[in-house]
Amino acid sequence: MKWMATIQKIGVEAISNNENMVILFNETANEKLSRVAVIQKFDKETPVSSFICKKDDTVTIDGETYLVLHVGRMVADNMHAIGHCVLFFVDKLPEKTLHNAIYLQKDDEEPMPQFKQGDWISYEHR
Repeated sequence: MKWMATIQKIGVEAISNNENMVILFNETANEKLSRVAVIQKFDKETPVSSFICKKDDTVTIDGETYLVLHVGRMVADNMHAIGHCVLFFVDKLPEKTLHNAIYLQKDDEEPMPQFKQGDWISYEHR
């Protein structure tokens, strides 16, 4: 199954060239969270209420597809409730992972994906 979310807004502090992470929330995020997050809105035909993401699934952003290395135990509940997770782009998993994070495989030399308002984020569960 595949879930599609449109990027509604990109906070002024959401994207950093120094960090390989992006915070996602849905459109109910308050002003403070919206400054540091990418705001996503799930398509009505693929409602977030049925969202599933597991290891070896994929996430596509800006035409680039990333393999899911790990999904924190709180991701599904957070996505269902507030469209929230943290995407980490890593070449290998850290020893300790965050419960609200999806870890996506990306070589250090590869650029971060470009997040653009109006673009899609696709989550595909195999």
